[in-house]
Amino acid sequence: MIKPSRISKLTGGSRYTQLLSRARELIALDKLLHELVPTPLNEHCRILTVSGTTLILAADSPVWAARLRFHTSHLIKQLARYKPVKIRAVHVRVKPAARPPSPGKRQITPRRTPRGAAALKQAAQSISDPALKSGLLRLASRHTTR
Repeated sequence: MIKPSRISKLTGGSRYTQLLSRARELIALDKLLHELVPTPLNEHCRILTVSGTTLILAADSPVWAARLRFHTSHLIKQLARYKPVKIRAVHVRVKPAARPPSPGKRQITPRRTPRGAAALKQAAQSISDPALKSGLLRLASRHTTR
């Protein structure tokens, strides 16, 4: 019978462990950023990465990016107290947050009325193209049956 091994033993020193460690650092730094930035702004910015001594941030729109740029010198001073890595520069990029579509939204469909069906039938009578005429008549019949 094979004994189960601990994941930490299997992944010790692997690339996976390094990535996981880096992700945890960035998540902790992102939480810290949200505490240091004023309230309306902290909802519209996030950390992308740390490259050497440069912190790269993302803002939802150009307006939030401009506001965030005003806080960069203050952020560098505050992060120097909390982060062992010296951050000497902050770059801000505009990158809209990817938001999934809300499940409750439905597509708005035009109202189907008898008056609309009559207008479609009238338009079909004045059309000489048989394919377009039959298409308008089919559409008009959908208005009346629903």
